Amino acid sequence: MSIQKQDAASIKVAIPGVSGVGKSTLFEKLVRKAKARWKFLFDHKHGDLSRRFEVPACYTVDDLDASAERGGYVIFDPGKMYPGKPDDGFKFFCDYVFALCSVFKGKKLFGSDELDNLTETSRDPDELLVILDQGRTFEIECFFIAQGMNSINNKARKQFTEIFAFRQGDANGVGWLVDKGYDADALMALKNGEFIYKNLNTGETKTGGKAFQPKNAGRDLSGL
Repeated sequence: MSIQKQDAASIKVAIPGVSGVGKSTLFEKLVRKAKARWKFLFDHKHGDLSRRFEVPACYTVDDLDASAERGGYVIFDPGKMYPGKPDDGFKFFCDYVFALCSVFKGKKLFGSDELDNLTETSRDPDELLVILDQGRTFEIECFFIAQGMNSINNKARKQFTEIFAFRQGDANGVGWLVDKGYDADALMALKNGEFIYKNLNTGETKTGGKAFQPKNAGRDLSGL
């Protein structure tokens, strides 16, 4: 990954697309490659991220504290503290992560799958917005997967700096991306494993997939 130092602490990545196209695989690769002393991941699918990253999940505050003390991956499964209420668990985890990030020195990463299912378009996700708004100050990088950008609250959505867009399912999912410079037909024609990357700050656009080897400067997408 080749990002200018002044931007490194403020990158916020979204990976939208329909199911089964490779979003989780790309998410894993990006998270693994990211250089961060702490990698905070919200695992509301009860073990999906824990298994993927081969790290035991945390179920209580004591578990979280112990994991954060060690550093590395801190994966929170809300099933015990917030059974059946993953959105409440996400709010708690956002608050917990920000409290630590405001004290801990060094780069941190915060991420989750299904962001569009954890926040509401009609209600500002205040707990998440604190992290997104102050990411630069506290060196927090954010990585999120979503089915469609249209289902993410606008105040959160407009914070994203980089988009890895996989095949979209319908016009609603495409609309916001088109406003950001994506081509609707190109998005709908993507094959499984293919994505179109765009840096919303610089306008840089690349097409990627399993065999993608970039020739230009910018984010290193080789091997993705």
